[in-house]
This record gives sequence, structure tokens and C-alpha cells, in this order.
Amino acid sequence: MRENEIVIRPIGRIRTLHTDAEVKESFDGVPGEIEVFEEYSDGLEGLEGFSHIVIVAYLDKVTVENRKVLKVRPRWIVKYAEDPNAVLPVGVFNTRSPHRPNPVALSVVRLMRRRGNVLEVDGLDLFDGTPVIDLKPYVPMDQGEEVRFPPWFSEMRAKVRREKGRDLTF
Repeated sequence: MRENEIVIRPIGRIRTLHTDAEVKESFDGVPGEIEVFEEYSDGLEGLEGFSHIVIVAYLDKVTVENRKVLKVRPRWIVKYAEDPNAVLPVGVFNTRSPHRPNPVALSVVRLMRRRGNVLEVDGLDLFDGTPVIDLKPYVPMDQGEEVRFPPWFSEMRAKVRREKGRDLTF
């Protein structure tokens, strides 16, 4: 191993019957499963007591070219903007875009039930086959005490609330 090299091996894979396009377009995510490899199944002991879990995943479909992207126009803002062309690009670290130097995803999902080494979940925003590199329980400390957002985010969140009749799930 080279100095500063990081080696991470998947502990499982995402499984869903939904296409990549359906996952990408879903507003609240889709149902699916996390198939944890058998050698890691003992690490799931007790996880079924939590209502939500955090998935750490490697976005293996992000291209080398997309890893160079440092500014994006957030897709959900473009989708709800009155003039999509007027949406200004923001730094990729301000967004949940998969196009980033290290395509690592954090995704909070509802844990429906555990069947051995398989976790049934709802609210997935990950594609079928996505490598899972870690799982963690979602706990109150993850919410933070005082959460704040930049004006552009708050404005679009309010617009989605008005149009969809509900808040964003993130």
C-alpha cells in the first residue's frame, strides 16, 4: 500500500427493483434492501432496534470526469425553479450531488426489518448494486441542535413545501 492510500472494501450491496432513473427521480426514495455480506452479518446484531440507519456507500457509477466537477446546479432546485436556467452553480460540497472528487454517499433510510444478513429499508436514494462500505444507527446526536441553511436552500425548500404539500426529507 502506498503512503496516503486508503483501501476500503464493501461490506454489502444495495438491492432494489427500481431502475436508476426511478431512483434518481424519486422524491422520497424507494424501497429496497441492503444485502450485507455473510462475513459481516454478526455486525448487524441489535441494529433492528433502530428506526433509521445511515448508509455509507461508494457511488461506483460516478465517472472519472464527474469526479472533477467542483460546481453544480442542484438537480432538485433546477427541477422546481421557475426558470431552471437562472439557477446558479454552487460548490459541490454545498450539495448532495454524486459528482464529487470522492463519490462517497451518506444516506439515511428507514429500517423496516432485518432478515438475517438482509436489511429491508425504505427511502433509498442509491442505485441497485451500489457498494455499501459502512452502516451506522441514526441517533439523536445526528440531528444537531441548531440546524441552519443558506438562503437559496431555504427558499427552494419552502417552494417544495408549497408545491408538494410536504417538507424535504433531508
